[in-house]
Amino acid sequence: MTKRMIVWFVVLALFFSAALPVQAESAADGYARTTTSLKLRKEPDASAKVLDTYKKDTPVTILEWGETWCRVQVGKRTGYMMTEYLSIPQSAMPAQKEEKAAESGESRSASAAPGRTDFQPTPGEPLCDPAYLLDEGQEIIRTSTTYQSQNIYISISSHWVDHGSDRADVYVADIYVRSLESFQRGLADQWTKGTAKITAISEKYGAILSMTSDSAENLDMGWVIMNGEILRKTKNRKRDLCILYTNGEMAVIPAGELVHEQIAALAQGGEIWQTFLFGPALLDSEGKHMTEFNSSVGIHNPRSIIGYYEPGHYCFVQVDGRGTQSRLSPGRTNKGLTLAQVSQFMEELGCKAAYNLDGGQSSVMYFNGGIFSTPQKGGRKLGDVVMIVEPEEEK
Repeated sequence: MTKRMIVWFVVLALFFSAALPVQAESAADGYARTTTSLKLRKEPDASAKVLDTYKKDTPVTILEWGETWCRVQVGKRTGYMMTEYLSIPQSAMPAQKEEKAAESGESRSASAAPGRTDFQPTPGEPLCDPAYLLDEGQEIIRTSTTYQSQNIYISISSHWVDHGSDRADVYVADIYVRSLESFQRGLADQWTKGTAKITAISEKYGAILSMTSDSAENLDMGWVIMNGEILRKTKNRKRDLCILYTNGEMAVIPAGELVHEQIAALAQGGEIWQTFLFGPALLDSEGKHMTEFNSSVGIHNPRSIIGYYEPGHYCFVQVDGRGTQSRLSPGRTNKGLTLAQVSQFMEELGCKAAYNLDGGQSSVMYFNGGIFSTPQKGGRKLGDVVMIVEPEEEK
């Protein structure tokens, strides 16, 4: 063997002895690795500020796992990287995320959604109890207080609620929908631009039932998602947030428990159908009435409320007030109800969650082509409404 060949063997031996431990470490050292040159961002959003850019195969510590974004630490920096560009061995996955994923067999970010379970609708099957819906081919049934089709069931009941000085006509629209395609928000014009009477907005979208929404365009912060589209994504720690998830579940998150990054990951992952931002929450996490509220307007007022029973089953509740004439108790006037009183009422209805929307002169309910409630001074023009519509292909 020549001296030159011996040198080459020594070089190769040194090369492999140095390389093999590094390869073994990359699989077992508890780190994830970047699979390409990858940006670290301040927020879980492709347009968020870039904190740094790291080359391929950089070791990354996973702090929180998400289907779209991971919260990570690289050196002393923390931020967000896109999950699809990270190679994440099992040893690098946060333990609590592993357990939830193993239990559900589904998206880890979905199981971490606040107020949401692992429920997933069966594809092609009604979200609600199909007994409330008509069979295919049957003609739509309309009355002065009901609507029934293959996609929607609505029944409105009227209640005279009397607490002495606080009293009101209260209308409860019990709602079942086949899919969330029927649970929509409608704008008067464009987001933050233009207002119109509820009748004009409802006719524009062919709404069967509609009600005052949250007037989020008049608020200066917080998440706004309408029909799955993100319209605003700023932080909010002042107002309770109501979320309607894409699986049909609805939850109200107290302002003090909001985690902006968590909402961002869910929104980016397409797991939120609607958000409502007016507030406050009207029931606690157990569906029980409350006595203290995240609001300074607790006195009697006209009110618009959204309630949740189970996926596909909701209610719109309208409370008249401010001296309008009662339809249900002739000769008496509607004063409105306090937050504590409507909280008790929503518990009595059996709702699991309930949320206060815009009220006062803005508070109004529309059904089957006309105004159903008695708004103060005929109501004011609105920027948006929450509504029940037939799916696009049925119109």
